[in-house]
Amino acid sequence: MTRSALDVWLYDTLIGRLSETRPAKLRLEFTAEAERRFRPGSLVLSLAMPIDASRSPKSNAVRAFFSGLLPEGDARDTIADLFAVSRNDHFGLLGAIGRECAGAVILQPAGSPPPSSTGRIELLGDRDLESLVADLRGHPLGADPDVDVRVSGAGVQEKLLLAKTADGRWGRPVGGAPSNYILKPQDMRLTGYAAAEDFCLRLARCIGLTDVDSSVVHIDGRPVLVVSRYDRRLNAEGTVERIHQEDVCQALAVDPASGGDKYQDRGGPSLKTFAATLDRFGQPEELSKLLALTTFNVAVGNADAHAKNLSVLHPPDGSIFLAPAYDLTPTTFYKNIPTSRGPKDLSDKLAMWINDKHSIHKVTAEDLVSEASAWGERAAVANAVVEATLAGIAANLDAVAAHTVIPDAIVEFVSKRVAALQSGAPAGRAERPRRAPRFRYNSGL
Repeated sequence: MTRSALDVWLYDTLIGRLSETRPAKLRLEFTAEAERRFRPGSLVLSLAMPIDASRSPKSNAVRAFFSGLLPEGDARDTIADLFAVSRNDHFGLLGAIGRECAGAVILQPAGSPPPSSTGRIELLGDRDLESLVADLRGHPLGADPDVDVRVSGAGVQEKLLLAKTADGRWGRPVGGAPSNYILKPQDMRLTGYAAAEDFCLRLARCIGLTDVDSSVVHIDGRPVLVVSRYDRRLNAEGTVERIHQEDVCQALAVDPASGGDKYQDRGGPSLKTFAATLDRFGQPEELSKLLALTTFNVAVGNADAHAKNLSVLHPPDGSIFLAPAYDLTPTTFYKNIPTSRGPKDLSDKLAMWINDKHSIHKVTAEDLVSEASAWGERAAVANAVVEATLAGIAANLDAVAAHTVIPDAIVEFVSKRVAALQSGAPAGRAERPRRAPRFRYNSGL
């Protein structure tokens, strides 16, 4: 049975219609209005899908982009059950929860009123907030068909999408209203994890790698990281404006749901591949920003910087920028994590390799410079970026730690890694060698 198409909106413009030509095969047709608003060939929607009203983008790019908007893992299963859709029915899921996605894309039934005319914020009390956080396994992201909260977001980690008003009150995004904050309850197996991510985000903000605001609150006794969405902006009128973005998998037409992967060792994108794309379409300084972020991840021990944890921004004018850093955590600090198969360490295996080094502990400053040189950066420029990033972390470490409730051991962990890199040694020089089993902890956006 043929199902009705979905209207695809971007920046208050009906840019296309998404249809299902046969099961699991999606087709996007751009509108003439998209060309008038953004110009033919614009990459404002995706680097893999130039706007062209005369032809449809390649089907693999369409599938990768739109399936990349959907939740992963158990969250997808639960949301599929809530909305009575199969977990593998991407088109059905997009129709059910596509009104509030990452970036500025909005999907809704063809012929529906413009999104700007729908949606409202349902204000919450303290007890309401506690209930939503406690029920995230039953209602991932806060999605709920009974109250018309149709929200989507990639990743597998528990999170809640909410709107925060200009006067600081929390609310649910109902009927397609935009959220502007993400609440991430701590996995209680990982002591201090919420504070550690807050710490890393604050450090990154000090050296210009992100503009995400973060804090840790306690809801019903559980630490919860509160982060502002970099793809949302609260304007002067007090309304939330969407800013478009896509992750690296979407930009490179890699679909983890149909054989692709976000990890390089499973065939996913490399830093070099992404850098080439960023260099081709982005602003001149974007490669240096990517190198600074890569250096930061090595310094703090974040091995989980995979291709869905890196993104690009798409302002309406069609320019391309590396998105602000997010999902920054010292993953390799965590050891002896309780699992169903006994205690394990979080993996030191890099999600995207650096100068062919697979372990984050073995990376040196020279490796970082060599990796950037392979992207086309001049060695002198790359060396200056690495040195400045490490110096910035070292200079701000104590001040940031003083404003976060973080275990001293994490601060010491990062400090030793920075010192090792500055001395020319591998980042994990201070790590004691061990053969404990490791597993990846997929934190998701």
